[in-house]
Amino acid sequence: MQLNKWKRTEYKKNTIFEVIFQARFPSILKLTKETPASFQEKIRKKGFPETKIKKVAAPPDFPEHLRKEILGEDEYMFFSEDGNWQITLTKDFIALKCTEYENYKGFEKHLKTMLKTFWEEYDPNYFSRIGLRYRNLASESTLGIKEDIREFIPAHIAPELETSSSIRDEVQVIEKTLQLKDDSSIANVRFVYGDLSGKFGKFNLNGEKSYIIDTDSFTTEKIRKVEDAIAKSKSFNEGNIRNVFHWSITDALRKAMGPISGKN
Repeated sequence: MQLNKWKRTEYKKNTIFEVIFQARFPSILKLTKETPASFQEKIRKKGFPETKIKKVAAPPDFPEHLRKEILGEDEYMFFSEDGNWQITLTKDFIALKCTEYENYKGFEKHLKTMLKTFWEEYDPNYFSRIGLRYRNLASESTLGIKEDIREFIPAHIAPELETSSSIRDEVQVIEKTLQLKDDSSIANVRFVYGDLSGKFGKFNLNGEKSYIIDTDSFTTEKIRKVEDAIAKSKSFNEGNIRNVFHWSITDALRKAMGPISGKN
């Protein structure tokens, strides 16, 4: 990706409403036969005391192959006491989700705890895919100010919203997806503009004009060491996720967020 490289910048107002890391691995059948009690015992002492199990239920005669295909797999979820952090474990993936993101240093601390505990407990052959996903929301609720959201979206993302566009005032919704690739990773980026309703992290919107930038950076390169997975996640954060975000916004949004430090 030939995007401008941006240094880390702190802002007074945070548009990130959710961050997710996921690592996929070859199926571990042990996780289909017994609950991960030993993993839970270790992880609950490291900041994840709450547990929830999502068991897939099906009629007695329901075919096993269809049960998995249609209903999905059992999931084990472990939560921080405040509910802002969640680990999800299944037979073929493990994920960390944060809905109160402050900085990558704090996220990486929980990521290391999760991955090292998992690796020690289950010793997977490798991770077949790892991804880091950042979901940003620019709206009155997240910024605390009343602004024309269209001013936050650059012309190369939505030329229909430019002041010179003949249909600017008629555009109600825009959804756009891009896949960007560099030498070491791929990024799927989804843009949404329109009146949004629902829960987005800690924010509850009700028909609020908003702009979402949803970036999922990933690699399908086989990762055979937990340290390499941690390093790859950090490279996603410092590389295309940060650069794609800044490529996807205008100076008007940077000003609205209130930069504290950093520059391009």
